[in-house]
Amino acid sequence: MKPGVRTVIVGGGYIGLEVAAALTKAGHAVTLLEAQHRLLARVAGPELSTFFEAEHRRHGVDVRLGAVVDCIEGSAGRVCGVRLGDGSMLPCDIVVVGIGIVPCAELLRDAGADGENGIHVDASCRTSLPHVYAIGDLAAQRTAFADGRRLRIESVQNAHDQAGAAARSIMGLPLLAPAPPWFWSNQYDLKLQTIGLSVGFDAIVVRGNIAMRSFSVVYLDRGRVIALDCVNATRDFVQGRHLVARRMRIDPARLADLDAALSELANPKPDTHHA
Repeated sequence: MKPGVRTVIVGGGYIGLEVAAALTKAGHAVTLLEAQHRLLARVAGPELSTFFEAEHRRHGVDVRLGAVVDCIEGSAGRVCGVRLGDGSMLPCDIVVVGIGIVPCAELLRDAGADGENGIHVDASCRTSLPHVYAIGDLAAQRTAFADGRRLRIESVQNAHDQAGAAARSIMGLPLLAPAPPWFWSNQYDLKLQTIGLSVGFDAIVVRGNIAMRSFSVVYLDRGRVIALDCVNATRDFVQGRHLVARRMRIDPARLADLDAALSELANPKPDTHHA
């Protein structure tokens, strides 16, 4: 991991981008390969994808979209390059693969647990097997924050909350109301904080100025606020949680207005005007 080492990163999600930022700052020559035609395609809208692509290019990362990897090649027991689908070779000293995970569910499936992508669990994280619970990246659970879709939510916060739900169920205690999922990613001097799940969004409102590198992307589904991606905008992240938790319908023009704090939109003051 010495400065000047040539690194190829396969995958333009959170892991790939965070590693690219860290290695670039450490003096590495970094090429990032993404099979989709934009970064963060699975978890964010195009506005955020375009912003982070520009930021990484500005810092010297060679971002290649629509890139298909054929194989990783080696010599004398060490990696020496990544061959692309078009036959070209990218010489390198290190390859980092960050393309997502396949949950290791064979043990529970062999025991008879239900589940295709992961293991199905209920609100208490119980599997279909008596007295067996599953939490974390493995657990596929229906969530009110994606209109009841069954999802595996891969985050520290989700694993922590599911552990609490399982423990309360085992102890015979009532479950707590679920909290909106949240995530974060630090890249260069950018702090991305996400609240909610943008799955199924049909409209986007940009709050703030993208060019100033401090803004929020608000995701709507049929007029309801379902998620926010906040870049260097911690106040929006904190205050926007209430909009997401209640899936509130807010006028898009008001959402875009920086003079209107999200806390005010979540808790509007009563009209005290008298004729």
